[in-house]
Amino acid sequence: MQESCRITAELCYPGREMVFHSPAAPPVVLVVDDDPDVRGILAMLLTREGYEVATAIDGADALNYAGDPRIALLVLDLQMPRLDGDTFRRVYRERGGHAPILLITAAEVSPDDLARIGADAYIAKPFDVDNVLETIARLVSAA
Repeated sequence: MQESCRITAELCYPGREMVFHSPAAPPVVLVVDDDPDVRGILAMLLTREGYEVATAIDGADALNYAGDPRIALLVLDLQMPRLDGDTFRRVYRERGGHAPILLITAAEVSPDDLARIGADAYIAKPFDVDNVLETIARLVSAA
């Protein structure tokens, strides 16, 4: 079984092997983005890497996870309807959310913006898949 996973990973990501986490407690990544294509792509990639993935269509939907201690990382867009990423982040922290935050957004983000928002990392859209996966692995392992 692991051999077939390694072969699949090699075909999909040349030079990379799958990351296998304990099946009893995989890290949970919450992907918050109003673009269904982005949510779907990230969910598929992260699931293949061994993460459990929860998705939300915007910040208001994501607040359902605000107190969930299993969330190991938030992957967050800034520009969303109902509740944008910056406001969600503030409310999430006020409600005791502790997970690191990776911004993946088409919005321009300066180092000052990144510090003000309280994000741990930033990747611009369109994004490089390997960069996203490496950044997520780094943030989850540091949490």
